[in-house]
Amino acid sequence: MSLVEQSKPVSRPTSGESVPDSALGILVIEARSTTPLGPKIVYANEAIARLSGYEIGSLMGSPLGLLYERSDLPGLIEKLPVIATRPNHCFMDRILMRNGGTKRHCHWTIRATNRENCPGSFFTLTVKPVPPVQKTEGSSADHARGRRGDSSESDYETVRTESISLAAGGVAHDFKNALQTIKSNLELAALESPAGTKVQTYIDEAHLALGDAEILAHQMLAFTRGVRETKRVIELGDLLKRVSRLCSAGSGIRCRISIPAGLRCVEGDPTQIYQVLHNLVINARQAMPSGGMISITAGNANLVSENPYSMPPGRYTVASVKDRGCGIPEHQLSRIFDPDFTTKANGSGFGLASCQDIVERHGGAIRVASRVGVGTEFLVFLPSTDAPADPNQTFAAPLRKSGPSLTQPVSGGGRILIVEDQVDVARATRGLLKHLGFESLHSPNGEGAIAVYREHLDSAEPIDAVLLDMTLPGGLTGMDVAREIRRLDPTARIVATSGYFEDDKVDLDDSAGFMGILPKPYSMDTLAEVMESVLSY
Repeated sequence: MSLVEQSKPVSRPTSGESVPDSALGILVIEARSTTPLGPKIVYANEAIARLSGYEIGSLMGSPLGLLYERSDLPGLIEKLPVIATRPNHCFMDRILMRNGGTKRHCHWTIRATNRENCPGSFFTLTVKPVPPVQKTEGSSADHARGRRGDSSESDYETVRTESISLAAGGVAHDFKNALQTIKSNLELAALESPAGTKVQTYIDEAHLALGDAEILAHQMLAFTRGVRETKRVIELGDLLKRVSRLCSAGSGIRCRISIPAGLRCVEGDPTQIYQVLHNLVINARQAMPSGGMISITAGNANLVSENPYSMPPGRYTVASVKDRGCGIPEHQLSRIFDPDFTTKANGSGFGLASCQDIVERHGGAIRVASRVGVGTEFLVFLPSTDAPADPNQTFAAPLRKSGPSLTQPVSGGGRILIVEDQVDVARATRGLLKHLGFESLHSPNGEGAIAVYREHLDSAEPIDAVLLDMTLPGGLTGMDVAREIRRLDPTARIVATSGYFEDDKVDLDDSAGFMGILPKPYSMDTLAEVMESVLSY
């Protein structure tokens, strides 16, 4: 018998039945997913009953999947541990599944909460219908821009952006899990490859691309957190040297780089500025499919009021990326920075548009000159600063110059329990730990991890540390597992790891007693440092 058949509806609404747009449904669900269709509903108000067509009594105890669109439910369940750490609401546009099989497009919010007299964590969700589009004469332009009935455009765009943000966070998390597997296996491969061989060269090139992918994942997570810029004083030459290595990654592409002594620093977000230079070099490579030369140069420019670049007067640091490719027709040059314009068969048109946006937000500008059959040159003007470069790390992802260091085994070793639902990530991590001199055990879920820890607790082979992924899907969350292991063994050494972490300053519940934080993707060196630190307690 289906869930709908088991429930007792107030009525069987048809798809044409009206539901008040002002109704704000409220649900409280358990933190744990105890059914195949998600966490159980422990509270529902009258508004959600009217919106869904079910009696309140029928909703109580039913799984969230009764109302939440089934295809999106696994993604929401996976993100609950992350949502639990955020003080603010998370927003999303999702379908409300109504009694009788009808659907309604709604704005949803969710945040962690605690109910009085009830131990443990819960989540409170609100559900509000999206007003239907009002089809009025002459309103087609408004519809094209996304206006919906009496909902203001700014409110809709805010909710839409927040929905995209939540989705981007999930994509970044999955992406970083994949990067963890790639990073670990590359380091293990490098250990088996003699230095100076062709294979080692290929591995080094893969590490370079991996670093760029880590930067991309960082940008995605920065977007989900509303982080716009991290301003630092940057040596532009360092970024140009890094981006120049992209040239040699393609067959037949050569690079000539010239960075003069005394190049002035610039102030801005190093990750975003690198993204601009990265895009320009990729474009230059694509303009020369049969190979050729890319010239990357830099210099200082002191521009007066009348200058050939139509730039405001001032002191600039300038980067040039020049190719000898097919060139851009003159009639297209004025449009290349338009978001919807591209000359590539499968292009989106957002690459150069985003470059221009980033540079202009840094107070600079991009200029381009091109001739068909001769080539193209992009000039990036950024305001100069006389301040010294920031001595701290200037990149979101670590720069790797010549493959991984051959980290020596950690003194003393030990037995590590890896709690990780991604089998490929766990397998690669076990390989790293083996090289570092550790034994390891693996559990793909929280329940199994607790059982393994309990089994070894009073044995001759106890577990020395736990490497715990915080986003375990379904069942117990990472936080639940940490608390239970801590209850079994107050001296347990637990290291939290996740693709949602960006640095070691992550705020986690102190009650779980974490002794280390390990953001994904982590290197063998970082893993060794964290383990040695944790085991030294």
